[in-house]
Amino acid sequence: FMRKGGRGAGSSGMPMSRVRMVLVCLAVAAPACFGQHPIPESERWVTITNPGNEPFPADFGGGLVIPLGRVDYEYQISRTEVTATEWLEFVKAQAPFLNPFEAIGIDFTTQYIRWSPATGEYTVRPGFENRPIENTWRYGARMVNWLHNDKAMTAEAFENGAYDVSTFGTNPDGTVTDQIAHSPDARYWIPTWDEWVKAAHFDPDRYGPNMPGYWMYSHSSDVAPIQGPPGVGETNGGIGPFLNVASYPSVQSPWGLWDTLGGIGEWTETPWSAHPNDPLPAFRITEGSIWNELGIEADRINYALIAPPSSVWAGFRIARAIPNPSGALVLLGAVFPFTRRRRPAHDASIVHSRFGDPVPRDTHLANSV
Repeated sequence: FMRKGGRGAGSSGMPMSRVRMVLVCLAVAAPACFGQHPIPESERWVTITNPGNEPFPADFGGGLVIPLGRVDYEYQISRTEVTATEWLEFVKAQAPFLNPFEAIGIDFTTQYIRWSPATGEYTVRPGFENRPIENTWRYGARMVNWLHNDKAMTAEAFENGAYDVSTFGTNPDGTVTDQIAHSPDARYWIPTWDEWVKAAHFDPDRYGPNMPGYWMYSHSSDVAPIQGPPGVGETNGGIGPFLNVASYPSVQSPWGLWDTLGGIGEWTETPWSAHPNDPLPAFRITEGSIWNELGIEADRINYALIAPPSSVWAGFRIARAIPNPSGALVLLGAVFPFTRRRRPAHDASIVHSRFGDPVPRDTHLANSV
């Protein structure tokens, strides 16, 4: 775990406060979720089953063992990270309700969206339409609010639903006041740490039919992925540059997710508190590969990073309740077909910070979520 803040932020690096999340998905009508995308809508979502699975005792070193990956309900998660084209749709919808400076800031537009002062129009930089975006956690929360509210073109549609935006703020001591977990009736949300780990590393047939377990890396292997371009390697993590989503189509998690290995990290909902015995989180946990020198180190199940929710630091994928055939979101559904690869076991347990310096071996985590 990182003991520093994200870009331009600092932290005392104290243990996480104890947080208990109760997540319930209610049946409600489902909207059409996104605009143009390289993956057909019928293949965009994966249903994660096996509720109540055993967690994985992730060893972060120094006696820090965190049980990860147990989820007591079924849910769906997007096979890819949110793309620039998807973000553009959100930007165009949200912009009229923001002040002019916020509406053209990179925290909102991200690196791939351009605003023209001549026309007042937003466009995606040519050639980057299907790249995964890096965004702030808080704007990701606004996007899933909008999806929850059927993409309604009202200010309220962005302000509440999964997360109450009115709670977003920072205290003088560096803690933040953001709503910790998505609302119980949320239809879309940013995946929790456990949801992300289960979708990326848990395999219902890890040791044979109906013999579940976890892979160390999220491409159904205990051996680190091969770094290299598509057609040569299995990931661009650590070597860059950013690529389109699903650039490595045969490299998937046990459930069929793409890009859990790759050159961009992903936000989760799960918080990390900056101060002991303080329920207010200063950071959110991020998962998956990053483009810099840490590279595929971040792909191990026993590796995680943190960043302030206001920093442009990671991308994200979306979790949602499961739609039934009539279009309502419920908790039942079919598993998307997937293929698995078998590799020899491999052990890895060294944890590094976001900036590459090792976490002190006496670091303790007060709670796992």
